[in-house]
Amino acid sequence: MSIGARSQETILLVRRSETMDLSGNEKSRPWKKANVSSSTISDIQMTNGENLESGSPTRTEVLSPRLDDGSVDSSSSLYSGSEHGNQAEIQKELSALFSNMSLPGNDRRPDEYILVRQTGQDAFTGIAKGNLDHMPTKAEFNACCRLYRDGAGNYYPPPLAFDKISVPAQLEETWGMMEAKERNKLRFQYKLDVWNHAHADMGITGTEIFYQTDKNIKLDRNYKLRPEDRYVQTERYGRREIQKRYQHELQAGSLLPDIMIKTPKNDIHFVYRFAGDNYANKQFSEFEHTVKRRYGGETEIKLKSKSGIMHDSKYLESWERGSADIRFAEFVGENRAHNRQFPTATVNMGQQPDGQGGLTRDRHVSVEFLMQSAPNSPWAQALKKGELWDRVQLLARDGNRYLSPHRLEYSDPEHFTELMNRVGLPASMGRQSHAASIKFEKFDAQAAVIVINGPELRDIHDLSPENLQNVSTKDVIVADRNENGQRTGTYTSVAEYERLQLRLPADAAGVLGEAADKYSRDFVRPEPASRPISDSRRIYESRPRSQSVNSF
Repeated sequence: MSIGARSQETILLVRRSETMDLSGNEKSRPWKKANVSSSTISDIQMTNGENLESGSPTRTEVLSPRLDDGSVDSSSSLYSGSEHGNQAEIQKELSALFSNMSLPGNDRRPDEYILVRQTGQDAFTGIAKGNLDHMPTKAEFNACCRLYRDGAGNYYPPPLAFDKISVPAQLEETWGMMEAKERNKLRFQYKLDVWNHAHADMGITGTEIFYQTDKNIKLDRNYKLRPEDRYVQTERYGRREIQKRYQHELQAGSLLPDIMIKTPKNDIHFVYRFAGDNYANKQFSEFEHTVKRRYGGETEIKLKSKSGIMHDSKYLESWERGSADIRFAEFVGENRAHNRQFPTATVNMGQQPDGQGGLTRDRHVSVEFLMQSAPNSPWAQALKKGELWDRVQLLARDGNRYLSPHRLEYSDPEHFTELMNRVGLPASMGRQSHAASIKFEKFDAQAAVIVINGPELRDIHDLSPENLQNVSTKDVIVADRNENGQRTGTYTSVAEYERLQLRLPADAAGVLGEAADKYSRDFVRPEPASRPISDSRRIYESRPRSQSVNSF
């Protein structure tokens, strides 16, 4: 499909024509400079609020004492002529000076902020600072979603940009002995001062933060949004998951489309993905190639996070290889699992007495396979009652990790509920847990490395040498450990360790016969990017921030 398709039904992944009209038909854009051509804010009338009379040019009058004819002699006439020459010379010098004088803030980026306005259902227009033809009023600034650029090319809506303001360590130390309420008050006041100064520097008069959440939305027992409240609904492109429900959803960034494209001329286009679009089951790289062929190789592509940040694709890739493609797929519910053969739920039938004073090795059998092949077995019946919950492992939404019922219910309650209903397990398993000492004891007893073997996952030591020859990293999962070296009870695909360039747990690396840093040794952590909002006065700055990741 051409990215320039004309209709709403066929535009790549798209939108209303205001959101991304690539057909070449330009509309009136009151905010934009006359020669700028892109689908940006088209329906906001920006006025200065000042009226000049038609035909009355602005001019400077020189007031001097009134001289009548009789008071002017020959010497004064000569003097007057000389004065006229001097004035002409002064005007010439001033004209040259003004024509070459830079405006205040001339060295600032023309794309340091982008204003986004909703023009209809699922229709948005955006315009970068440098393409504004008229200065927005305070009310007009606050009517938009203002996106602030950080040093890595990411764009933050107001509440998230405010959150990113850092409080100097020396102030935190000074406030350390205060009550939490007083510390929080001082932090907010400091951030607000930085916020206001930064906006004055940018020339933005609308400074609302829009951090207020919707008080009518109740949180769950973990202080997170309930599954039914985690989504905003679009008219044509389905629902999109969010992390917070704000009172002002547009200004806070919750309603932004999936993808924002910024051309080398700082023209802005928005794109929605939808089920069955022309990039279904295709890689992000194909979409990127199409966009850059259309607009130029320096075009930037931003992918929206659940929080509302528009992350630059290069930034995502610098932290996690393949993460831009994963997010591109997630917009339409596509899965980038390394191995789609992993069972969605397993029960460990190992760890049983072996008759020789020991225990059998771990043997995780597919719950679906068990329920279908032996529905009346004691194991199947016990599972249906909610027993054996501490032997159950559930596949995460991404298809690359196994978690306990309790952990999945906490981290992804909607996926947990759907999965449990599908395999026939009671949701009550997600509300069970052992005391910490028992939990870690059981984690430590688990196999370090497990391999898929048909409808089950087996301890790697149970596989014959012949079977091991056919095993790839996509077939192997390892028991994860946290930064303190403790088992977490989760398992992750070795292929995912490779993608993320993570260090393998030492025990798993030993079983596999690999170096623990096999995948992590070449990872270079990107330099911290300058924040979207920072204190330009640099009163407390400890060191200058360098540009980062993609040299933005």
